[in-house]
Amino acid sequence: MDIISVCVLGIFAVLGSVAIKKYNGEIAALIIISAITLICFMVLPMLSQIFDSVNDLTSSANINNNYISILIKSLGICYVTQISVDICKENGSGSIASQIEIAGKLIILLLAVPLYGDLIEMIYDFLSAK
Repeated sequence: MDIISVCVLGIFAVLGSVAIKKYNGEIAALIIISAITLICFMVLPMLSQIFDSVNDLTSSANINNNYISILIKSLGICYVTQISVDICKENGSGSIASQIEIAGKLIILLLAVPLYGDLIEMIYDFLSAK
């Protein structure tokens, strides 16, 4: 799998969607959603390589795995949210898109709460040491 095949699939999906949109908007939306799903499945095998590299870096840098876990989950939420928002906007549902965007931001904020607690604890320890 390389970027050329992803781009070709994306371009053909967009061209097919634009050609069919005049006659049947629902089928055009399904073409786009199908292309997004196929692209996701094409890219999924790369995730194991990314996770292995991140694990190697965190173990050599002695970084807490909880922080990396939160980062990876946040990135996943960002990608899923952005894809959903783009699909909604493309199909004329801007209000739903903005609600999905807000929900994604709130979920990331909820994920990051333990980080804020650790940060406050570090600041408190720093100030009390003086």
